[in-house]
Amino acid sequence: MAVVYAFGTLTNAGADFANADTVTIGGKVYTLQSALTNVDGNIKIGASAAATLTNIFNAINAVGGVPGTDYALAMTANPEVVAQNPTATTVKVTSKTPGTVGNFIATVKTSAGGAAWGGAVLASGTGSLYADIKASIAATPNMAANIWQQIIDWSDPTNIT
Repeated sequence: MAVVYAFGTLTNAGADFANADTVTIGGKVYTLQSALTNVDGNIKIGASAAATLTNIFNAINAVGGVPGTDYALAMTANPEVVAQNPTATTVKVTSKTPGTVGNFIATVKTSAGGAAWGGAVLASGTGSLYADIKASIAATPNMAANIWQQIIDWSDPTNIT
């Protein structure tokens, strides 16, 4: 069974975010600000809703844009999701963990504008990485022994070639 990563989409087809609006993904809260302060999670409101979504995308991944201008210099990447390139009206986030476990990552927003998540949690994650590994090992009985031998070889300092 193939493992599918859970995902969710933040859509903003209306007014831009307002100062102090928040977007929460898993345990991380992002606060939108008209005057950016250097606190992890703070994101600058852009000149348009599309620009703000781009800043949110960059902040989630903590890469791209201009740190210290588009989002707080203190920003750390979201530990639970990655964001894909935004469109003019959406930002898609995908769980870093494969399978159904990603379906439990909460998505919340407080916004005076038109932003909304597609659901209260990420969705569409299927399968179990554990089950796939277990099935692969069962289908290839010597796989576990081979992996164990590689671990032993790698951890033996006298076996360096």
